[in-house]
Amino acid sequence: MKSTHDFPNLNPKNPDGLKPSGKPYQLIVVEDKEFHRKQLVQILESEGYKILGAFQNGKEALAFYDKNKNDVDLITTNLDMPVMDGYSFLFELSQKDLKAKLVFISEETTKGVVQDLLKMGAADFILKPIQRGRVLERIKLALQRK
Repeated sequence: MKSTHDFPNLNPKNPDGLKPSGKPYQLIVVEDKEFHRKQLVQILESEGYKILGAFQNGKEALAFYDKNKNDVDLITTNLDMPVMDGYSFLFELSQKDLKAKLVFISEETTKGVVQDLLKMGAADFILKPIQRGRVLERIKLALQRK
């Protein structure tokens, strides 16, 4: 005899990573520290986001973005990275008619730097340490903004 418990789901919620159409938002993660890169990918995938690529620096991500810009909805990036940092990455993207939203997830920096990044087109700046709830909430808000 099989016993099943069909408890009603009292908190039905669609994953944040899905567009109203049901298709997943497609993201790129740019983070030089492997642990943080994997952590962000895991957090985002847990909410249904599709990770198109995870890169160690802005140069790698820029090369990928150039070939896939029409598929990318949002990019998360660190500020301090080798080869090409987040600041240069944002500058390069802003020269290419950036369609994707860009969210910085980085260590604390000066208010002036954050303001510059936002003026240059960044959608948000999230302070590390990486906290699942905060990252998901702010990315969802960034994607909802026109």
